[in-house]
Amino acid sequence: MEFLLMTEELRYYKLKYEMTKRLEDLVIKKGYMQIEPQFFEEYDSFIQMNKRIKKEGTVKLLDLDGKILILRPDITTSIIKHVIPKWEENRELKLFYLSTTFSRNQKGAIEEKKQFGIEYLGDSSMQADLEVLKLGFSMLKTFGIEFIAEINNNRFLNTLLEELGFDEEKSTQFKTIIYYKNQDALNQFIKDSNIPLSNQTLLKNILKYQGSISDIKRMLKGISLSSKLMDAIDELEFVNKSLDKEDIKYARFDLSAISQYDYYAGITFKIYIEGTSNPIMSGGRYDLLTKRLGKDIPAVGFTLNSADILKEVLKNYE
Repeated sequence: MEFLLMTEELRYYKLKYEMTKRLEDLVIKKGYMQIEPQFFEEYDSFIQMNKRIKKEGTVKLLDLDGKILILRPDITTSIIKHVIPKWEENRELKLFYLSTTFSRNQKGAIEEKKQFGIEYLGDSSMQADLEVLKLGFSMLKTFGIEFIAEINNNRFLNTLLEELGFDEEKSTQFKTIIYYKNQDALNQFIKDSNIPLSNQTLLKNILKYQGSISDIKRMLKGISLSSKLMDAIDELEFVNKSLDKEDIKYARFDLSAISQYDYYAGITFKIYIEGTSNPIMSGGRYDLLTKRLGKDIPAVGFTLNSADILKEVLKNYE
């Protein structure tokens, strides 16, 4: 952000400090402790775990021995890599951070994004999922920001792809189509794939299964679902019933709301505010990431785009 006057710039940084302090105070009261993630990731291992990430969107560099590194595009991966070698079994760990991610835009310029986030490790219960979701809601409500949360259960889509026998390449192709909400590509994918007729209706309409839990269950009525798929819907219903009356007005459910990262394996959410096409906050349960990095640690968290929330805070001072 550029300023014409020094007084404007100082005012901006004063508000930024005050906002960050309020966020930190909120999570510290909940038992979270600060951690500073590392800046660099090994390029090959990161891309191998996140096949749907656009390679040209990463910021690459070489270290002294010729190994390709990237400036971190994702803070969660960096934190988990740091925690795993020091993990103590049968304990819980609550962490928060204020740091930066790096990426390249379509013109090739490097973009920096300030992010505030939390990671709750060691608790596999849905109560932990709810604590994280409600904490995200509390942050935005603290600043009087109106928002809408899209909540999903990645277990539904992952189970469906497993039951269809999709290999990794096929699953990646399908998830990319879903991520970009491309109905035409989805129709073509189903036409080109050997998918049983009994599953075609479910797949063709996956982008339409959104709204309230009642809406989704009504749309799924008459479709034969396995017990594992029904379990995923039941978990979403549990979240719906567990939200406070004030919180539920901010929530909608969407079975096609997935992340560009492949490590989510349970309840996920994206939070949007008016006037933005990208989520101001996103997160969920990512036990798959810890398993891929060598240790089975229950994990759930979120990241908040602090620049976007600061813009909303500034509106109240104009």
